[in-house]
Amino acid sequence: MKRNTLIWLVLLGVVLGLAATFLLRSRQVKVVWLLFTKHCPRCDLRGVRLFGANLQSANLQAADLREATLSEADLSQANLSSAVLTNSNLTLTNLTAANLTSATLTNADLSGATLTTANFQNANLQRARLMFADLEHANLTGANLQSAQLDGASLFGTFIK
Repeated sequence: MKRNTLIWLVLLGVVLGLAATFLLRSRQVKVVWLLFTKHCPRCDLRGVRLFGANLQSANLQAADLREATLSEADLSQANLSSAVLTNSNLTLTNLTAANLTSATLTNADLSGATLTTANFQNANLQRARLMFADLEHANLTGANLQSAQLDGASLFGTFIK
């Protein structure tokens, strides 16, 4: 009898361990973790919906945010260096003083976004939509702006080299 109980307890422990491992790898858990701690570097957050989220000063370095919805989110002072934001929706997002060094923003929609003093050094902004975005005093040194749409964007004091 004791042996059967021990076997069942071991099997239960294995199943619970596998379930915990699966949960920790799921995107939903990572989103909750990000919202709670504002720390999720190198996370796989493809396709997440974080509309209006408060991610001020968040660490999302090298995170995969392809096709994510971050519209109207507060990402001011966030670290998005080397992050992948291809095809992401960043309309009306606050990215004031954000670090987007070497980030990939190909086909991203940043229309109406606040990008004041943001660092886009060596970022890829190919085909990005930046209509009516506020890029005042942003650093675009080495950024790829090929086919980017800048209609109505504010570029006062923007550093482009």
